Amino acid sequence: MPLTRRTLLAAPSLLLVRPGHAQGAWPSRPVRFISSSPPAGASDILSRTVAHELTQQLGQSFVVENRPGGGGIIGADAVAKSQPDGYTWLTTAVASQAINATLMPHQPYNPRKDFRHVTIIGRLPLVMLVNNDLPVRDLKEYVALAKQRPGKLNYGTGGVGTLHHLTGELLKLAGGIDIVHVPYRGAQASTQDLLGGRIESMFDSLPSAAPHIRSGIVRAIAVSGPERSSTFPSIPTMAEQGYPQLISTNWFGIAGPAGVPEEIVSKLHAEIVKALSQPAVKEKLGNIGVEPGGDRPDATQAFVLGEIERWAKVVTDTGTKIQN
Repeated sequence: MPLTRRTLLAAPSLLLVRPGHAQGAWPSRPVRFISSSPPAGASDILSRTVAHELTQQLGQSFVVENRPGGGGIIGADAVAKSQPDGYTWLTTAVASQAINATLMPHQPYNPRKDFRHVTIIGRLPLVMLVNNDLPVRDLKEYVALAKQRPGKLNYGTGGVGTLHHLTGELLKLAGGIDIVHVPYRGAQASTQDLLGGRIESMFDSLPSAAPHIRSGIVRAIAVSGPERSSTFPSIPTMAEQGYPQLISTNWFGIAGPAGVPEEIVSKLHAEIVKALSQPAVKEKLGNIGVEPGGDRPDATQAFVLGEIERWAKVVTDTGTKIQN
């Protein structure tokens, strides 16, 4: 039936659709997950795994779009400024969503107000690696050697202000040691220099480090989570080795722009929980050391705000700055 003035007057409810609301059942068209990381990283793997399951469950395409750069700002800004209609979401991470709030205070969006967090999809600890030429077997021996050689040992990371970097700076404070940070443009370059013996140690994520740990080409001396990894249960935590303050866990979540209708948030949360409960998904995430999430939306919102405050203190205490 053609939409005329008479039909509009007869059906005034048609005039009451709020801007930003998806019309009809959601999703009625493809949905985007924007990842601020390059392909093949932990964030990308998680995004694509969940997107694949959601496509199967909801019968509509969920596609992952990589928008790396700017320490996560480019991807986050695109989502913060998108229509809150449930068709554009951000894969969040501790660095881009929490650490950068203090480290990069002049972001083009407000990380405390401009996002509606849906859930955490996965958590994973960092792992501290040393090359096989370094005569240490655990974190205590590493700290002892660093005290014998102040300013001589170094550790590599994927860049200044990353979770990996701040974990290293926390180790310096906790252990009272002087080790040199060597920032790279991405973790892969840092890994190559560790394998080549050009740096002594590094902090890495378990998914990318796993093949090298299994091959024995590097030595893993500690994980930064509150508990040992079920994937590598022989690697002790930093807390076990005398540093309970060194709990540093990466997390990845899904968030939309502020104002996404709550019915869509609730539906997406329920579908993500269903996806994460699939045996194949649990096995895939377990193989790379990721603990599946599923936190409820309001709990996730509160958690992220708490993480912003927690890492603000770490950035301040360690004096970490981004050089312009």
